[in-house]
Amino acid sequence: MDFKKYFCTVEKNIRPNCIICQSFDISTFTDKTSSGLFVKYADAGNATIIALKNNFLAGDTILHLEHTKCKNIFLFGRCGGFGSTEYGDLIAVDKAYNLESFSKMLNCDKNPEYYRSSKGLLSDFYKKNCRENLMETNSACVGSLALESNFSDWFREKEISAVDMESSIILSAAKRIKRNAVCFMYVTDLVGRGFTTDIGAESLKRKIVASRKKLADMILRFCNEK
Repeated sequence: MDFKKYFCTVEKNIRPNCIICQSFDISTFTDKTSSGLFVKYADAGNATIIALKNNFLAGDTILHLEHTKCKNIFLFGRCGGFGSTEYGDLIAVDKAYNLESFSKMLNCDKNPEYYRSSKGLLSDFYKKNCRENLMETNSACVGSLALESNFSDWFREKEISAVDMESSIILSAAKRIKRNAVCFMYVTDLVGRGFTTDIGAESLKRKIVASRKKLADMILRFCNEK
């Protein structure tokens, strides 16, 4: 795939820090974007914002960065919380377990590999951002939302507090192209309880929006100070 068609920019324009997010999250960082075939693109100081139009192309997007100036990759995304997490909590992922296959989840395969966020990059991030603002935990990158409740006991065993659909994809692809990568998430729903439809939903939504903005600001500030 031609890089310019994919990203709506050329390789030399990619900054050292790349923030990967979903299409609906890019407005948290900037309102000035360009749209390629599979991603939206924007510059924000020392960072390039890359917004996925389809999360199943997260891995391909990272592989396309191999011959750019990108050194550090940050996943900014939403997730389901599990265990003691609550709506609006901010997550820093240590291990991301690969449950990307729907078929394996359907067959209750509970022996997946995992990929880790870059310890060095995460340590640098904590030097500029209060560790207490984030819950450092493990994630499960799932291929099915309908089947995730079947893995509750396994989630507890593996100390998983975040369930998402990009983390292990991003980390495995970053490892392949030899880049540092860290996954950050904000909790929008809870496994087994769903989205904010109960009493007080509006206040919970405001909490989630505020948490989302706080996390985006933390990441962008770090990228522009690094």
